[in-house]
Amino acid sequence: MSCVLFGVHFAEALSVNLLPLTLYLFTENAFFIGVILAINPVFGFIAQPIVGVLADRTWTRVGRRAFYFIIAAPIVAATEIAMPFATTLWVVVVLIIVMQFFVDVIFGAYHPLLAEMVPPAQRNFVAGVNLVGAQLGWIAVLFIGMPLVTWYRGIHGEQLYGLPLYFMAAGVMFVFVMLAAFVLKERRLDPAKPRARLTPRQYVRDFVDHPMLLRLGFVNLLRSLQRTAIAGFVALYATKTLLFEEAEFGQSWGYMPFIALVFAMPVAFAMKRLNRQQAMILAFTVMLVCSAIGYVGDTPSMLLLAALCFGLADVMAAMAHKTLCTDYFLQGMIGQQSTTMNIFYGVGRTVGLVLVGASINYVFDNDYSVIWPISAVLAVIGIVALFGVRDVRYEDRTRERVPARV
Repeated sequence: MSCVLFGVHFAEALSVNLLPLTLYLFTENAFFIGVILAINPVFGFIAQPIVGVLADRTWTRVGRRAFYFIIAAPIVAATEIAMPFATTLWVVVVLIIVMQFFVDVIFGAYHPLLAEMVPPAQRNFVAGVNLVGAQLGWIAVLFIGMPLVTWYRGIHGEQLYGLPLYFMAAGVMFVFVMLAAFVLKERRLDPAKPRARLTPRQYVRDFVDHPMLLRLGFVNLLRSLQRTAIAGFVALYATKTLLFEEAEFGQSWGYMPFIALVFAMPVAFAMKRLNRQQAMILAFTVMLVCSAIGYVGDTPSMLLLAALCFGLADVMAAMAHKTLCTDYFLQGMIGQQSTTMNIFYGVGRTVGLVLVGASINYVFDNDYSVIWPISAVLAVIGIVALFGVRDVRYEDRTRERVPARV
């Protein structure tokens, strides 16, 4: 599971950090760049629910979710190999469409695995191990891949821009996603009860009939909006506003996944004892600190400090939200409900990329520093939204520790 997550987050880190710079070669319009980058979450609305529902109800010789890893990974690799050779914007857009659709197929197949393959008592630990794999993907892109981009550009200019990193990503998809899928060893699980034919109306009801899932979905949307305001445009902020080299950006912002890597396991163990609703509130508060540092800073060291805050807050929010959601997913609908939860994340990311890109281009005259105050406002809204969320498992443990009164 961690190998697959390393591979898919390597591709995601490439999309977030290198694709915007590739697009900037063809258009400097931040709104257009945001719209094109929003293709990723838009296709998540289509691919992830379909994969989640289909895999819930099917079984193949290689497993349930693994089948989709094996099909999608080579297609993603092919688009990454072709990307440096694209010479027009429309070709880049077509490659992005295909790439992001099949990355979302992998994400859609991955999300149910924690709830399906891991007992509840072990999920915090396994989620921490998996998060280590994910952050290693980001670290590899930022600390190794982005300096390679700078080195290659110094020799070849903008010809075949980003080729070493795109080729690395293709190799990662083959080795860490496709090959790992063959040894995933999924167990065949039967639905808890016979299911009727799934209609769009029933699909929605299966989620909204559970109020806590709906609240957690809204929080996921706000979390995505808030982090996308920064993560979606920080590469352009660093290279076009602060005029950093790609290597300087990578080695500054690269500490974001590094801090998440360091704290993944401690946070995983802490979540077994903490109120996860309060942990998410704390995560949004740390994001406020990140936004303040990012806005006033103009050096690689200040961007590094903002990255540390971002990484710490992100690992806390991701761990708390993911494990809390697994407490509410129903047997037989784990894939369906987990991918529905991720639709909220995709909506937040789509809206964030489009609206923040439009604000940068049409309101703030291409001033990318506006990403920080926008993110701060969204973090405050996220804190308010969390007041309606409950961690029932924590509340039950607390009641068990309180001795009964005679």
